[in-house]
Amino acid sequence: MEFSSISEKAAYLLGLIKGKNVDDEITVMAAELLHDIARTVDDMGRDIDDLADQVDDLDQELSFLADDYDEDDEDEDDDEDVYSMACPNCGEQIEFEESVLEDGVLTCPACGTPIEVGLADDDMED
Repeated sequence: MEFSSISEKAAYLLGLIKGKNVDDEITVMAAELLHDIARTVDDMGRDIDDLADQVDDLDQELSFLADDYDEDDEDEDDDEDVYSMACPNCGEQIEFEESVLEDGVLTCPACGTPIEVGLADDDMED
């Protein structure tokens, strides 16, 4: 005889013991306890399967989010180049975007000195 679960096997055993009119109280209690444990194990197995499915779903959703996040980062990186230079007056390191080069003037955020900026002729050829 084949059983599809532990609890079916334990229920069958309990039925055999009760059907034989076993008077041994310990044997009957042990069979009932075994049956209860088997049902709990089967329930836990189903719960674990459900949790595994939920984890798989979350993993897929996070994968989609990570892909979207990576695409957003790439888009932001492609917007403008960032340049860096030291202020000739105070030495503060200043970062600025390419659009500032078109204006031609940058104000140092540390000391307020206006600084002329522009690409060298070598850079303009690119």
